[in-house]
Amino acid sequence: MPVQTHYHVLGIESDADNDTVRVAYRRLARDHHPDRIANSSAVSGGPDMSVINEAYRVLIDPGRRALYDRSLDATIRGRGPTSAGYPSRSTVEPDEQWDAVRPYMDRPARVPWRSLLVFGSFAVVGILVLAQFGGVDNEVGPDGILRTGDCVEIQRNGDAREILCASESDLVVRAFIPFDGTCPGLTAPHRDRQGMGVACVELPD
Repeated sequence: MPVQTHYHVLGIESDADNDTVRVAYRRLARDHHPDRIANSSAVSGGPDMSVINEAYRVLIDPGRRALYDRSLDATIRGRGPTSAGYPSRSTVEPDEQWDAVRPYMDRPARVPWRSLLVFGSFAVVGILVLAQFGGVDNEVGPDGILRTGDCVEIQRNGDAREILCASESDLVVRAFIPFDGTCPGLTAPHRDRQGMGVACVELPD
């Protein structure tokens, strides 16, 4: 008894293209759909709708079709039987299965290393150019917190307030001590305007 293949189910040749597969399936689905068979005017003979659907599912997909064709060839050569037109898994060697499916498997995404390297090089060069010619001003304005080396002005109440250093004649904090501490020689104690301690300000010449 000849093997009932998916090609026989759809009534097409084994070299039929996808358009032919699609047209044959639509024709059979229209004639053998259960809703139509329920009406006496529809064709009642022929393959079951589930068999038609399975044949279309296999033959319309290139990977499944290639695997099916290989298993069909193995069956014809007598490697194993089929059941209801569906190739047995034992009819195809594992290597043959992979050979059939491998061309249609999704390939892993390639990382564009060359493009990343080029863009990374440009980014590094750009950063270096900006750092060289950006003219970054390292001078930071007063933040209100007195530290050793800050320039200050003495307010009317005697407190020291930080200012931006402008000349060599500015008063400079030489030490910053607690309230109970003693300033070293040639410096005068002035309370920090923020009340954080005592600024030892260098005496003017």
